[in-house]
Amino acid sequence: MSLSINKMIFATILVAAFIIGAFSSYLWVAGYYASLELNLPEKPVISVHSFLTSAEDSSFFNITILNPSLSPEEIKILGIYVLTEDGRSHKITSTSPNIPNSGYIIKVGESKVFTCFWNWINYTGQRISIGVLAENGSGGTLSAILPLIEARVADFFLDPECGNTFNITVMNSEESVAKIKIIGLSVIADSSVYNIATQPQLPIVLEPNKSISLTCLWNWTEYQGKTITIAAITEQKYVAEITEFIPQYVVFNIEEIKFSLDDPSHFNLTVLNSEYSEIPLNITKISIRLENGTLLSPLSVDPSLPQMLDKNSTITFMCKWEWSTYRNKELTVTVYAEQGYKTKATYKTPA
Repeated sequence: MSLSINKMIFATILVAAFIIGAFSSYLWVAGYYASLELNLPEKPVISVHSFLTSAEDSSFFNITILNPSLSPEEIKILGIYVLTEDGRSHKITSTSPNIPNSGYIIKVGESKVFTCFWNWINYTGQRISIGVLAENGSGGTLSAILPLIEARVADFFLDPECGNTFNITVMNSEESVAKIKIIGLSVIADSSVYNIATQPQLPIVLEPNKSISLTCLWNWTEYQGKTITIAAITEQKYVAEITEFIPQYVVFNIEEIKFSLDDPSHFNLTVLNSEYSEIPLNITKISIRLENGTLLSPLSVDPSLPQMLDKNSTITFMCKWEWSTYRNKELTVTVYAEQGYKTKATYKTPA
């Protein structure tokens, strides 16, 4: 009996010790939080976290903005900015949900995901800082690295015998984190932009560490001795460029156009393929453009076309065409070669 009583006394003492310990712990924790309560911020301080974007779609990114439960009040978000490595600040002008001019309110303890519509493709692989501006509290910042997507244009090649085409290779870097879709190719020359057809045809999808050779259908002969820029455009709006110089392969000129007053049924045309040309030319066509833009062809040409014109050589064609009804008028005569080269000159007919 006495043993049972002793066990009961011991159990009672043990339970009492647990209760006293738990109460003491409660008082200590309560005191700690009470001390924190005295140091709560006077204004809301937001938290920006959970950056998310898609390597397949560079038009947006997502962030989460939190107004902590310890904030003294709701906070009003006025705008979101992105600072890029080049030192530029970019204001996000479109978000979902929309941030009105009056601001977007986030309540105490509330967390909100914002989709920010901003195309970051020109900053692919770079670190950015995202800043959130608040009206009645401290804004937040977040640092993030954008996915790397890198396309390159290389292996530019010209064949002097084919003035209507050039070849390039487009590559998706092995370091890219996603495939690219090439949707367009353009050439910038003398401040003009030309959209170029290719073989094989676009669009073309390239996985990382893959490349493709393209034949580009564009006559480059008028830009000999000049620099051009070739740009490959992807669906993600990434632009890969290469700038190349076009050598002077052919010097091709009209030396003279001669009208005979005694016989207005024809004119003589002398054409030169210079000693500085690298290839002979095969003359295939002669055209006449009137002042009003009307395009005509001679009734006949002697010697007949096509006609080879060697380097450092001239040839004179007698072009059968009645010009008596176009006296004292300017005519533009153009001579075409099979290899894509052409030359033109403007002359005035006798009065």
